[in-house]
Amino acid sequence: MLKDQNIKKSSVHSELYNLIPENHILRKINEVVDFSFIHELVKESYDVFYGRP
Repeated sequence: MLKDQNIKKSSVHSELYNLIPENHILRKINEVVDFSFIHELVKESYDVFYGRP
């Protein structure tokens, strides 16, 4: 299952996220768009314990 965005703070991927410049357009988009609805749309494609099948 997709994890909450807060997971990026403690995951290996947080290192990659930190490489994105503060003024990058995707960071700005992430600040103003609520993407949480996506979790519900894709939950059937992810296993609760193992991620993608």
